[in-house]
Amino acid sequence: MRTPSLHSRRLSLLLGALALSTPALALAQDEDDAPIAYPEDDPSEDAPRKLPRRSEDPTADFDRMRDDDEAEGDFERLAGDDDPNKGLAGELILGAMLLDSSQGKFADATVGVGLRFTWEFGRLLNNEPLRETVWADVRWMTAGLSNGTELIHGSSRSHYFSVAPAYEYVFGEAKKFGIFGQLGGGFAFQTTSLTIGEEITPIKGMKPLLQYGIGFRGRPRLNEKVSLSFRFELMRFRRGYLDDTFLGGSVGTAF
Repeated sequence: MRTPSLHSRRLSLLLGALALSTPALALAQDEDDAPIAYPEDDPSEDAPRKLPRRSEDPTADFDRMRDDDEAEGDFERLAGDDDPNKGLAGELILGAMLLDSSQGKFADATVGVGLRFTWEFGRLLNNEPLRETVWADVRWMTAGLSNGTELIHGSSRSHYFSVAPAYEYVFGEAKKFGIFGQLGGGFAFQTTSLTIGEEITPIKGMKPLLQYGIGFRGRPRLNEKVSLSFRFELMRFRRGYLDDTFLGGSVGTAF
């Protein structure tokens, strides 16, 4: 009778121990599986500083700072530092000059010749869009007429001196071609002579000059420092109350 009672007590103790051990194991497992607290999750510690996200566009930061007046001085403009050209050109001009007729005709056609020197002063502005789009000409041209009989005849020659700035719309991958408009001024010097028999009467005079017109300009490069410079233009010269029209072109070199 004592043996079964002993076994019953041992079985009761074993079952009780198992029942108490289940919560303890669960508590230990919960403590082991708990996530590790990182500084950004734990408000008691300082969170690490997050790095700024890098822009996918490498020029985005520059464009943003370019628009910022305070950051304007942080960038040094390098427009043209790698361009060996000086923006100077010299050309020989040849074409048809239509002189305003004093006889009531449409015009007196003759040949116009001259010289022209070009300076791309836009390079001084250190601004890429204006480097080759603004320039100025110093021009000399001449044209003359002669008519009459062997006994009485007259001749006249006009010289045009002008300084004319221009604005050019350039196109093409190398931006060496463009369409331009030009407006300037100067003076016209005219010499006239009337011959009657053997007697010659000279007349000289000077008038203010207004020059304006349009044209096409090209500067294809021949080598690193020299370019071929050419131009086709329709230009008018107003001297006093007379309007002379030049239709022609020029060719030369640019440096």
